[in-house]
Amino acid sequence: MKLTFAGTGSAFCMAADNFQSNMVLEAVQPGSDQPARMLIDCGSDARHSLRNLGYMPNDFDAVYISHLHSDHIGGLEWMALANYFIFEGHQAKLFAVHDLLEPLWEHSLRGGLQISDQGNNSLSSYFKVNELSPAKGFDWQGVHFDVIPVEHIVTSQGTMLSYALFGHGKKQSFFLTTDAIFNPDAHMPLYQKADIIFQDCELGPRHSGVHAHYEQLVTLPADIKAKMWLYHYQAYPKPDAVADGFCGFVEPGQSFELG
Repeated sequence: MKLTFAGTGSAFCMAADNFQSNMVLEAVQPGSDQPARMLIDCGSDARHSLRNLGYMPNDFDAVYISHLHSDHIGGLEWMALANYFIFEGHQAKLFAVHDLLEPLWEHSLRGGLQISDQGNNSLSSYFKVNELSPAKGFDWQGVHFDVIPVEHIVTSQGTMLSYALFGHGKKQSFFLTTDAIFNPDAHMPLYQKADIIFQDCELGPRHSGVHAHYEQLVTLPADIKAKMWLYHYQAYPKPDAVADGFCGFVEPGQSFELG
């Protein structure tokens, strides 16, 4: 199983050599020479970042959506219409927590996707919709994924959750935070259990409070930092993460063999 970062940038990344933090997970089943691919989040940059890796919309068996910000769902309309009109109606499985599906359609996709040459459509006209429960997680290509609610935006008026992934690979497990505040008390059991951690990380002078900032992450125990890769960063000069005990910053296009 291989995880490739189509981009490692933040929501507003405009670096010419980077894109938003969406990932391609590949798995090859015994007896097959072709990998199945799951796109983890599909942001506004996806049509460019995926082409940069050599992929087309119909190259994906599945898409996982962690939450409803545009750097995570902004490319879904493109993917849906390209598969519908160009690639003979190819439908990928759409994995998303139940609570995300109605607002995803009603508030993000319906305006561009409901009316087509066949009349009125729904989300299931374009994707094989799989409603997820965080209590159960889901299985894909022989791998089980725990779906972990993590706090992303916390205000006095409410909390926006993102749904992190904990993948149980055959040889090693991994924790992918998606978008999360710095919350070591809540995340420490997952940090400790994982063999490798992919942690969203802010850079720069401003602490937004909606992502973990490098200055916060550097305070984590040494054994946790030693298995942690940092991604979802802005185009500021990067600190020497290796010297500070981390595995490093993920580079655009970098792949990881997860077993």
